[in-house]
Amino acid sequence: MQHKFITTVLGTLKPNLLQSLAQVSREIGASWETSKVIKLDGQFVAMMRVMIDADKEMALKQALEQQFSQLTFVYAEYAHEAIHLSAECKLTLDCNDRSGLTHDMNEILNDLEISVDHQECYRVQVTSLGKTVYSAKLTLRLPENVTVGLLISQLETLSDNIRIDVAE
Repeated sequence: MQHKFITTVLGTLKPNLLQSLAQVSREIGASWETSKVIKLDGQFVAMMRVMIDADKEMALKQALEQQFSQLTFVYAEYAHEAIHLSAECKLTLDCNDRSGLTHDMNEILNDLEISVDHQECYRVQVTSLGKTVYSAKLTLRLPENVTVGLLISQLETLSDNIRIDVAE
């Protein structure tokens, strides 16, 4: 019987590390149905939905942890729930930076029950303006009862000087 689980792997990124993780997985009979990798300053975090015969799951986890002892592995059960969300919505938000901005943005998303597929936030010092500019790139899935217009109107409350671009 096939079993699915989610594994998160984190540590220092080395050449061919992800390929080596995949090879060990394949050798034991596992496949990665989907994966996401984030790299930052020589570190990485990867999440994979793994499918494997239930009787081989423990062997896979032990092999990964033994062969890649420098990495941290976290496992979670795969729980697929039917959530009714709209199509993907990508947007970029730019404004003057202030303390608590990311927190406030995430509060709005949580209050509207919006699912965040991807979020990148940056703070950039603009010397010519003498200010720090905040930029967020978001990939979201809105519940059926939330329109893009409603989302934008809520996000516009974050700052007087805000620009929100929605990708078509």
